[in-house]
This record gives sequence, structure tokens and C-alpha cells, in this order.
Amino acid sequence: SASAQIPTTSASTDGPAILIVSESVGAASEWALLLDGSGYKIVVAGSLKTAHRRAAEQEFAVALCVLESEREGQLEPARCVRAQLVNAATPILLVAPPKSNHVAMMRALPGGPVEVLEHPIDDFVLRSKINTFVEMCKTARRLRELQMQSPASLHDTLTGLPMRALLLDRATQAMRTADRGGGRVAIAVLDVSHHREVSDTLGPASANELLRQIALRLTGSLRRSDTVARVGDDEFATVLACDTRDGVETVTSRLHRAMSEPFVVGAHRISVGGGIGVAMFPEHGFESELLLARASSVMVIAKQNSLGHLFYDAVDHNDSEDNAQSAEMDAEELFKVSAA
Repeated sequence: SASAQIPTTSASTDGPAILIVSESVGAASEWALLLDGSGYKIVVAGSLKTAHRRAAEQEFAVALCVLESEREGQLEPARCVRAQLVNAATPILLVAPPKSNHVAMMRALPGGPVEVLEHPIDDFVLRSKINTFVEMCKTARRLRELQMQSPASLHDTLTGLPMRALLLDRATQAMRTADRGGGRVAIAVLDVSHHREVSDTLGPASANELLRQIALRLTGSLRRSDTVARVGDDEFATVLACDTRDGVETVTSRLHRAMSEPFVVGAHRISVGGGIGVAMFPEHGFESELLLARASSVMVIAKQNSLGHLFYDAVDHNDSEDNAQSAEMDAEELFKVSAA
């Protein structure tokens, strides 16, 4: 047989699948054994023809392409996977001979992510790379399912902005990219003061118009690569990918200035004020949920003390997020970042 399916003890037929392509079934099977017990469905292909057929049959979380030599045409199996519509964006992990030209290989495979590992490969490194791509696939599937079940669950119908689930997904993807390149990612949470008062005095329609204007102003203050989302009734959050902390400060300063200008709703000029809390990857956490929670906690302190911007590490939390949310601190004890 030109191909074989290597089952694992905990593999799920409807879970993420991994395609392993090599020059022979035996060689591909050896690599499959390294991942045995990982819980993923593993499919091996020992020829270009089989790789073509397997890649057309289903979507894979990652394709592991084992290159036994640097001969011409070595990337054809990988190109074959990418040529199938269902796997056009599938991450490709190339296992290459020592001293291979990684950059040339990556450039030769447009589409989804491409990474190159050289022989010999540590089992832990290989599993870690596979796990990263599988988690990316799981997240993408969850978002697609949410979109199919309820499109409104990903975007706010009032402002048109992404909502919490989509923000967290984009933050996670940005952190994975930053981790590979040594960059940083910030989540900034902005609170809108007086929104409820506007609703009580001017009516819900005016309050909704205020939120729409805030969304437009925030979007206009960010770069195309950044994300702004509505994460609560009167809370917005942004994902900022920057190489340095100074770069994050520049963007958050711009957001603070934008929010400081009054909004005009009907015949009324409305100043919303509020505060901005910032948490950064990797300094303040490695998960998007945690960063969002920490940014929210210092946002409360920034608002209470009229500080404008506040980074998570500016506060002594005493190992408690609850303390950060309720503490009233003297302004001199806090790190004020470019407050306008």
C-alpha cells in the first residue's frame, strides 16, 4: 500500500488530523510513531500521488513534510498539500537536512505558516511545534462554528466591532507570531465613563449613538494591524502588536487623547473620560484571557485615580487580582504613562 493510517490510543476521528509526508511509508511511519499517544489522528503518505489524494480528502491541522535530501523537487509534496483548496492555508512543518536554506524553503511555499526544523530533532521540540499548530486549528474551528451558529456572537451588532471571543483569538494569534520573532503584544482595556448617565438622561438612542462614535474614533486611532473590540456594555479592548514597550505607549497615548475629546450627540457635547489599563505579552502573561483580565484590573485603578494609562506592572498586586481591582492608590505610587 502507498499509504497507511497510524492510529493513536486517544485519537479522535473528528478531531484535528496531522498529515505526515515522506519518500516512503516506512519513513513516514517512523515519524508517526514519535507522535503516538498524542491524541491526534495521524495520516501518513509515502508518495507524491498519495499526498495529493490525502490532502484533497480532508483539512489537516498541520502537514509534517520530511525531506530526506536537498535534491531538486524536494518541496513538491509540500506544494501538493498547499495546492488543495481545503489545505491552502494549512501550516507546513518541514523537517530538513542539516544546513538547509530555511529562508528559501519558506519563500517557496506561499500560503499558511511555514517552519523548518533540521535533523536531528528533539522529540519535545517536535511535539511542541505540532501542539501549537493543532491548537491554532482548534481555535479556528471554534470560531467558524460560532460564526455558523450565530454571526452576531463574533461581531457587535451596534458598533460592528469584534466581540470578546474574536478579540481573544486575534490576541492569541498575535502572541504566537510575537513569540517566534521576539516581539511583544499588548491588550489595552478602555472604560467609558458616564455611558449609563447618558442613557438615563438623554435616552438609550443617544447612548447607542455615543458608543458608535467611540467605536469609530478608536478604530481611526489605530493601525490596520491592530484590533479594537467591544468587550462589555461600556468597555472596549484593543490588541496592539509592537516590538517595544515604547511603541505600545505611543499607541495608548493616542487612544487616550482621542477619548479625551468631547463627542457630539445631537445638541449635546459629551465628555466620557475613563481609564486605560495595559497588560503585555510576555511580561504579564502568556494567555490572552489572563492578559485581558489583568488589563481590566489596572484599568479600574487608572480610572479611579485619573491616571490616563496604566501598565499592569506599575501596581503592587500582592499576588491577587482582586486587590488590583479594588485598590485606591495615591497617584505618586503609580506609574503614569503619557497621560494627556
